[in-house]
Amino acid sequence: MSVGLLVFCLRSLYREYGVAFLRRVMLAHPLATLRGMVHFLRQPPARAAAWQGGAGSLVGVGFCLKPLTPACPSGRANHDCAFFESNPQLDEGAWPAPCRDCLIRVIGRQALAGASTLYVMTSAQDILFDVLLPALEARRFSRALLTICRFSFEPIRLALAIAGVEAQLIPFVHGDCREYATWRRADIGDKPEQTTLEQADVRELQETLSRSALHASPPGRFRKSRHLFEPV
Repeated sequence: MSVGLLVFCLRSLYREYGVAFLRRVMLAHPLATLRGMVHFLRQPPARAAAWQGGAGSLVGVGFCLKPLTPACPSGRANHDCAFFESNPQLDEGAWPAPCRDCLIRVIGRQALAGASTLYVMTSAQDILFDVLLPALEARRFSRALLTICRFSFEPIRLALAIAGVEAQLIPFVHGDCREYATWRRADIGDKPEQTTLEQADVRELQETLSRSALHASPPGRFRKSRHLFEPV
């Protein structure tokens, strides 16, 4: 366990998320916490798990991928996506202008083809209640593929390991949070920069999701359930 992760945990301890994680996860599920920490310390980093879509799989994209110019019609720091909440079957010419080059749309359509749940990630607190606790207490998720800043790699890998979720993490390369102060501002919705992914990572991500789609009976659309887009 790195010094950076220890510092992150200590600085988060008195935040709302840190208190909730301590009470709802670590104290409420001590054995799962111990198993997860052992697994976290033993497993290779980031993209070691083989990806498989379908039931139990989650594809998560940071809200900071939303376009700024022209601005996303769904707003910024939220779990919404106008494209998937309306009619993604529309011809490309009918798509709203911000959606045409939006990476969330690209990733989301491939997640849908692979029958994976799509999640537009915002705060650590929401990730706790939307993903970690359902995975830990109801086995809702077992696999997650997330686009995320490198600064968050270790904390999210540890949290997912405790929740019993195998993770593949794709790093942002521009506009990402690289220290705690900027991460904390983004965590409360103050994120004026748009993040981007390396083109090679985008291609690899698309290939990974496409392979999953080959083995799934593709659903026709997403249904919004609280903060999650569920394939139906």
